[in-house]
Amino acid sequence: MGILLQEPTSTNQLDDLYKTRFTLDLPTRLTSIKISPNGENLAISSSNGKIYIYDLSTATLITTLTGHTKGVSDIVYSPINSNILASCSDDLTIRLWNIKANKCIKIFKKHTYHITTLKFIQKGNILISGSSDETITIWDITSNKIMTTLAAHSDPVSSIALTPDDSMIVSASYDGLMRLFDLQTSQCLKTLTNSTSHGTATASTTDVLNYPISKVEISPNGQFILSSSLDGKIRLWNYMENKVYKTYQGIKKERGDEEKDGDDDYETICTKYNCDAKFLTICVDPLIVSGTDSSGLLVWDIQSKNIVYQLKPDVAGTDAVLGVDTYNKGEILCCCSRDGKVNVLDINPKYIKKEPEPVVDRTPSVTPGYNTPI
Repeated sequence: MGILLQEPTSTNQLDDLYKTRFTLDLPTRLTSIKISPNGENLAISSSNGKIYIYDLSTATLITTLTGHTKGVSDIVYSPINSNILASCSDDLTIRLWNIKANKCIKIFKKHTYHITTLKFIQKGNILISGSSDETITIWDITSNKIMTTLAAHSDPVSSIALTPDDSMIVSASYDGLMRLFDLQTSQCLKTLTNSTSHGTATASTTDVLNYPISKVEISPNGQFILSSSLDGKIRLWNYMENKVYKTYQGIKKERGDEEKDGDDDYETICTKYNCDAKFLTICVDPLIVSGTDSSGLLVWDIQSKNIVYQLKPDVAGTDAVLGVDTYNKGEILCCCSRDGKVNVLDINPKYIKKEPEPVVDRTPSVTPGYNTPI
């Protein structure tokens, strides 16, 4: 279980976008990775039912959480307490852990099939889970009670996200749909799906290609949804306008210059596995990052749709890179793969967006006491 120090290998436009802090090589398939809210620890879940907690500064193993009897599919830190972690598993349970005590403090049971995804609201008192039983369950972890269960989809729920104000749940499913639910009323507000009509999203069934949707993420400003589909593409949606703004593809294949570009000219991103995708907003030009089935870790420029950075499979993992997480808008980027590789990367400071300096009004006050700050 050694630590490998090496630089990312890349042949793209921003070759030095990230620098390796450390890498790990674990002897098990890894499924999810999360950085604690205080930026101190790293949690990694695995198919063997264990969760590994590492110190993010020293790369040392702090503890291993054991209790799940089958593979752990997702983990999430409490937003208000970096010592509390929730996990869900194919053993049909959700567990709440006290990391310092190395102890499971609560177990939640309701779902009847594999639990796939978890999210906390910002207050940390409500946990939302999605499952292959096609439902979403909302838990009050203080009272240990189920607040409601949503019959959300007609196929497994693969991913859920929350708007920044926690007002809406966005769910994704293998039925090819994304649904927006009001968290308070549980009402379905909108349904989105891929359409053969370019640039639009529609609930109509006459022109729909129901590609299974594997992951969903909401932009920090709450205006856009990022969805990964098993047709091997990632899409950026303005969900209020029911519109797909951008479609992102994988690595371009080698071909003759005289040939015309088409979908077959690009490697797929994810067609077999549910690979995480995230927004990176720390840079001057906003980016998105995603794991892939076989191309390692990829980063795209949101506007141009160009791949600007790649952590190649020999570093990121020769098997699928399932887990991706960021800290402080992308200042730290981490990923894990099915063949046990873990990479923790730091942003190159030269790419960090400079915050504008505050404008100071140095005009002297003529009448003291009448200047009221805005």
